Amino acid sequence: MRVATERLIIGDRITESLFLHTDIPIVAAGKKLGTDELRRIKRFLIKEVEIEERPEGMVEETALDVTSDEATDTNRFDELIETYNQVFTSWEQGRVPNVYDALRWVKESVPDRVQREEILPYFLERGTEAYTVRHAIYRGAIAQLLAEAVGKERKMIHDLWVASYFADCGLARIMEWRHTKRYEAMQQEIFHRHPAMAFQALQKESIISDTVKRLIVQHHERLDGSGYPLKVKGDKIMDHTRLFIVADVFAAMTSWRPYREAYTLYDAYCYLKVRPMQYDSKYVMLLGQLLLPIEVGDRVLISNGKIATVLRKNMVFDRPVIAYEEHNQRIVKDLMEERQFNIIQLMD
Repeated sequence: MRVATERLIIGDRITESLFLHTDIPIVAAGKKLGTDELRRIKRFLIKEVEIEERPEGMVEETALDVTSDEATDTNRFDELIETYNQVFTSWEQGRVPNVYDALRWVKESVPDRVQREEILPYFLERGTEAYTVRHAIYRGAIAQLLAEAVGKERKMIHDLWVASYFADCGLARIMEWRHTKRYEAMQQEIFHRHPAMAFQALQKESIISDTVKRLIVQHHERLDGSGYPLKVKGDKIMDHTRLFIVADVFAAMTSWRPYREAYTLYDAYCYLKVRPMQYDSKYVMLLGQLLLPIEVGDRVLISNGKIATVLRKNMVFDRPVIAYEEHNQRIVKDLMEERQFNIIQLMD
């Protein structure tokens, strides 16, 4: 059946690929439409699409589902994502970022405090829709969690949220180019420009602090100079920016993307931990302690291939005292002393 795009709903499945100016489809045939696909179709002004016949009652069921979700889900991140989604869509459509709206949004919407128990279930269990929009909120929440743990002032927490709000506004414009030949020919070069594009959009806005501007332009830099767009390194990357970088990478890695599944929390932590030349070890370790509590009784896979049980915690959270069976004997190891052994997976 052929329908006007304004009549599309989440769950519709298209029967023909949608193209613009390249061989890369905007939406591939057989794709079940979600929030991202609906926004993409709207952004490129596609008027009609061919979809499979809807199962009887699909529209009514969808409406009931939405009503049920609204009635039962009171998570504070819902409203943040809903309002930010409108902002991000306006950037995709070419509108200039409004700094006053952003500052008002942060002042009125940012939580007083955040906790692991509300961040992780929300962002890990609702995986795939509007992932670019969700990333800004997920990154802001992780950055706030880290900042609170090290006693950053409230002003800095607000700056981290403003930076997370604007950091991907350059990416919104790049997404507009994604289905043009220019993007196809210069994909990586264009993508690596997005922090600078966001910085340039705000450069003359005196109401936005220099701290926020630096956070934005440096959020893809690395301590060893291997990042982009400016390849700054070492002391040129300020402490709060190092925190923001760790939050950004962890939030991205533990979220679903169209080209890969989400990493587990522990795998993402290990990725950061083994790269101390790129990511600040202080914030990587703190992130692990806050988001990956390893408790007595937990089962873990050790680098020698054994599945062990945690007997006692240590100061370093991922180096507890563990025990496992080998040749009918109980082996106990303190990973603070046995440095050749590492936890490579959390089993529980």
